Amino acid sequence: MEMEREKREEKPKYKFNRLETLKLIGPWVDAHWDGLRVAKKEGKKVAWSMGPLFPIAYAMDIPCHFHAGYAAYCGGRKGVPPLLEAAEAEGHILDACSYHRLHMGVISAIEKKLPIREEVMLPTPDIVLSARLCTEHTHQSDAIYRHLKVPTIAIDIIPAHRESDFKMLENYTKRQLTEVAIPFLEDFCGRKFDYDRLSELLAVLKKASEIRNECWKFFELVPSPWTLWDWGVSIAPVFYLMGQPKTVDYFQQLKAELQQRVDQGIGAVHPQENFRVYWDGWVPWSFLGPISRKLLSFGANPIVGKYPWEFFPHPEGIDPNRPIDSIVEQWYSYMMSTRSSPEFALPFIEESVEKYHLDGMIMFASRTCRLWNLGEQDIIDEIERKYGIPGVVLEADMIDPKFFSEGQIDTRLQALFEMMEARKRRRR
Repeated sequence: MEMEREKREEKPKYKFNRLETLKLIGPWVDAHWDGLRVAKKEGKKVAWSMGPLFPIAYAMDIPCHFHAGYAAYCGGRKGVPPLLEAAEAEGHILDACSYHRLHMGVISAIEKKLPIREEVMLPTPDIVLSARLCTEHTHQSDAIYRHLKVPTIAIDIIPAHRESDFKMLENYTKRQLTEVAIPFLEDFCGRKFDYDRLSELLAVLKKASEIRNECWKFFELVPSPWTLWDWGVSIAPVFYLMGQPKTVDYFQQLKAELQQRVDQGIGAVHPQENFRVYWDGWVPWSFLGPISRKLLSFGANPIVGKYPWEFFPHPEGIDPNRPIDSIVEQWYSYMMSTRSSPEFALPFIEESVEKYHLDGMIMFASRTCRLWNLGEQDIIDEIERKYGIPGVVLEADMIDPKFFSEGQIDTRLQALFEMMEARKRRRR
């Protein structure tokens, strides 16, 4: 009995040093989603954005949601399961994108007045903006249109496989925006598109993202003063909270706190950072707690990842005087929508291995977002061949608990860290 009590009271060997600045994010994000509900109650038009078209809604002062941002929020608030169950009751199959099923569950919950917590509910849209990066985006916007019969703007952001395709695809995408999406939005709003407001939003976004990039440089330090999960929490200020002046203040405060940690010799992992790992694919929003604790038990710090690095990674290319061109160029020439392709992912990971002093790779293979899984095992094999760095694939989902197996994750992480430890011993 005494031994059992001592075991329960035993403190974990490692812990994360939490950043104080991150505490600002929760209330801001809560206010964003609450603002959509309030706007709907006040009779204002609200939009849903499937893909990165919400800036054009913001430019027209339309309260707008972002589907991946909402899924992350809902996952973090533990509100996903009843909404997915509502979608499944309507016949939506498990293999479909969990983000898509989540939104169809919201619609079903509203129509059937299901007892869902208010803070994770959304108002139904008056217009849908769809920038189709994958086939699932097409299914999402089509399903919402068929169900709600609301106006829907849809453009295609076609994946590129060669840099030589960028300019052609940029021209095609720009024409879709200027000849289809924006005129449609003007008709919906009954007024001309506000290019000046879009320029203002991009000017603030550029400044915030430039400071954010200065924060990214702290990941190069050993030990790192922050984690990839910290940056995951900080995505909102440069994405669906874009254009708000407080986002600039946020990254200035974050940078100052990171510098203070460096000056004081404080790392993100206490008492020491044993391993630095690359994280490929989605952030597992619904399971971030258990996965981060599993990594922490090995003294491991996730440092860099393909998905969190896709949010306006090159703000130097943003020209507020050319707002539409700048947005489209960010999608292609500045690699915002291309890193899901192995052709562009591999060079990024190779650069990251040396830049961030990585010890291993974790490829998060989502069961319902197969686009992000392309080439993961091939990339592991190539990186291990070139650099001797081991990797492992974890199969789960961004938010659906039906695909989350702690046993599988425990086994594969144990194997990975044994390989990394053996490699470290050989190098001593």
